[in-house]
Amino acid sequence: MKIRVRDIEELWKDRFAALVAGRGGLDRIVEFYDMMEQPDIKPWLRENLLVITTGYAIRNDKKALLNLIRDLREVNASALAIKTRFFDEFPKEALALADECEIPLFFLNNDVGFIEVVYPVMTAIVEARNQLEMSSRYRIGTYSQMEMNGKLFLDLQSGKITQAEEAEQRVNSLSWPFPPLRMILIQTEQNPRMAAAQEKDMESIYQMMKGAMERAGIWGAGIVRQYQYICIMKDVEEEKADSLCSTMVEKICSMLKYRVAAGVSQQFYDYLELGAVYKDVKDVFRIREKKGLSGNVLWVEKLRYEQIVMHMAQQREVRAFVQEKLAALEIYDREHESHLAETLEMLSACRGSRKTAAERLYLHRNTMSYRLNQIEEVLGCDLSDAGQLEELGFACRVKEYM
Repeated sequence: MKIRVRDIEELWKDRFAALVAGRGGLDRIVEFYDMMEQPDIKPWLRENLLVITTGYAIRNDKKALLNLIRDLREVNASALAIKTRFFDEFPKEALALADECEIPLFFLNNDVGFIEVVYPVMTAIVEARNQLEMSSRYRIGTYSQMEMNGKLFLDLQSGKITQAEEAEQRVNSLSWPFPPLRMILIQTEQNPRMAAAQEKDMESIYQMMKGAMERAGIWGAGIVRQYQYICIMKDVEEEKADSLCSTMVEKICSMLKYRVAAGVSQQFYDYLELGAVYKDVKDVFRIREKKGLSGNVLWVEKLRYEQIVMHMAQQREVRAFVQEKLAALEIYDREHESHLAETLEMLSACRGSRKTAAERLYLHRNTMSYRLNQIEEVLGCDLSDAGQLEELGFACRVKEYM
């Protein structure tokens, strides 16, 4: 499916640009776009190209403007979109020539930034190659910066964008940061009351995040989703990133009246990796819940060991191993209302030190010895054997995530 100039007119109408001449060329195909500011751009012109410019390089130069329109016709380009703020008076001859050459001429809104103008065009061109109906694309022109960030994040996270060139074009069009990168994921509890509070404050939270990054001198993009607030930022030193996370967590807590926590990803270099990075950083919230961690800012790199254990707990062979090692002890505890599994976990955590384990459990040494004898009897093991204790300790660690 081809995108045509009349589709661009529909995307831009009412806000971004107005068609002022060249209506006879509305069926011209648009396959490319470029922003050009050189006085002589003829060498870069090509067929089916939409040229977007401030017009500064040819301001008040009627001859150069007329030559540009002729050059566009010569190469069978698509259209010209230009801002008029640098012209004392836009030449009427240019309007007449655009009509004659059937080169659609748009006046861009002088108060709208190029990012907002270019994004719907770029997205429409890309999605035209995927056969998306134009009726769906027309909605792109109404997106705010917050919505455009959210759409790009979703396309990257879901794997919809698969080509590096497309990823680069889209992140550049929204002024997202260059690598190396980190992701900050701030997550709230999921409940209907939380959703209602978030819906009300989405724009305010987005603006707060944007302001916090600007004040910290950190280049980043903000994304607001249900129960989640995300920053894709240029990597900075840990102290600076930690301070930004703490600031945003504190402000979001204050705005929503709910507790939130932040996870910080490892450093990454490719936007095509964003989906994997997102899954990676989400793990810290489950680890926080399982381990009862109290911090509000959690770094993936500092919890990597726990993450590995958590992933191992999902493997069928590992789950079978844990069942084999600990099932009898769990059954015994249920039937006798005892705490042998807890005692074994503490002994393992204390690396086999019975004295330390007893102190942490607030047990008399005789009670501790009695429990350990019971464990050995139930499991048929020898807790003084370092190898057996290591296996049982591994089973206890993995069991936390099952």
